[in-house]
Amino acid sequence: MANFEMPVTEYMTSPVETIRIGQSLVAANALFSEQGVSALGVVDDAGELKGVVSRTDILRAAVYTQGETFRVPDRPVEEIMKSPALHVSPEAPLAEAARLMLKKHVHRIFVTSTGKPEGVVSTRDLMRAVREKRLKTPISEIASGSVVKVRADESVALAVDRLELSNKHGLVVVEEDFPVGIFDQACALDARRLPPDTAVENAMNVRILILPARMGIGRAAEQAIAMSVRRVLIEDDRGVTGIVGGLDFARVMG
Repeated sequence: MANFEMPVTEYMTSPVETIRIGQSLVAANALFSEQGVSALGVVDDAGELKGVVSRTDILRAAVYTQGETFRVPDRPVEEIMKSPALHVSPEAPLAEAARLMLKKHVHRIFVTSTGKPEGVVSTRDLMRAVREKRLKTPISEIASGSVVKVRADESVALAVDRLELSNKHGLVVVEEDFPVGIFDQACALDARRLPPDTAVENAMNVRILILPARMGIGRAAEQAIAMSVRRVLIEDDRGVTGIVGGLDFARVMG
């Protein structure tokens, strides 16, 4: 495998999207949509990183009400944030950040200096590093886990439950066993005010990427970045047989 000992500063995203202690989960969810991120650093008045709140945290805190799939509770972010937030120094190698993501099963690591966030390295940033290395290893060799599916005509409420029970960030939406979309955490939050029996096809993301099992990891990362997708479906002569997500790209760097 290629060497990924370059410093995290070469691939981190900066500035970091943050939210202050005392602000609400409703405000955090609005920032997820506005900024296109899946997690926020939680900072105090001095700008020091105290925790992290993610879409996963908000979905777990959801309140179920009649007539809607669920509601985001109006609670302070510090009540459900993960603390302390995982972080590395600016001098840390990218491979170290990737190993920490895998060990803790998280999709981003903050880069801090004197307690304040200078940047964040996400699995999407890891994809960029893999793309630039042009790795030829087939994507089938890094795929992990099984593909969790939901039918296009099944309900949003069922899909939200399946997301949580499967501990997945996204479900493959199928129609007659052919993939037609993805229902992920962003879709779930966008669909929260819909009636629970709304069909998944009315809330899914139709942007999907299906590649042959023999496709190289570097090329797959390039395609995923170009299409702004976070996961790649793997296809062979038996149909869709696997899925590669962000943490699978982190595994390449271990």
